[in-house]
Amino acid sequence: MRFPTRSARGFTRTELVVAVGILAVLAILVSLAVPAGTDLAKRQLIRDMNNERQIHLATISTLGWPGDLKANGRISTLSDYINLLVRTGCFKPSDLKIFCGPGYKPYEGTLSSGSDGILVPPFTDENCALKIYLVKDADSSNTVFLASKNGDNGFFVIRKGGDAGIFKKAQGQNFQLPGGGTVESAANCLNPGQ
Repeated sequence: MRFPTRSARGFTRTELVVAVGILAVLAILVSLAVPAGTDLAKRQLIRDMNNERQIHLATISTLGWPGDLKANGRISTLSDYINLLVRTGCFKPSDLKIFCGPGYKPYEGTLSSGSDGILVPPFTDENCALKIYLVKDADSSNTVFLASKNGDNGFFVIRKGGDAGIFKKAQGQNFQLPGGGTVESAANCLNPGQ
């Protein structure tokens, strides 16, 4: 009794095309899935950095730099600065979420009536994921204006000139700050807390 034997040729062309197609689809799915998981923190930093450019634009077009505002007696605290941003129409109280980040309490309040209105409740450091440095008009364009508070996944910096970047935690030593210091430790900002 003879058993039918299969040809020693291997795969047919159709089988080979189907196998290559399946492998190609799997490769595409893997390439789409891996960056989604590994770059989530970086995407969050990029989104936050783009939001914070709005603060930069409001500062240079309307208010002036925080260091000059403090020197002129217009502000002394983070809350004063945020109140001024709202009173001058740069932001509405509902827009103040751009100061927030993961792990920070979004601001929920209103501006009291009158020309000298204040935010009620006050905007505090627990609502702010940023350090706002006391940069002045006389400072060079590469002086840091604001930075996200240093996290394990890195942080971003926006300089007075408007350029921005994302950096690793260990790179916090390499920036020109008003009054000196490092991004992690500089007390020359409106909210020096970590």
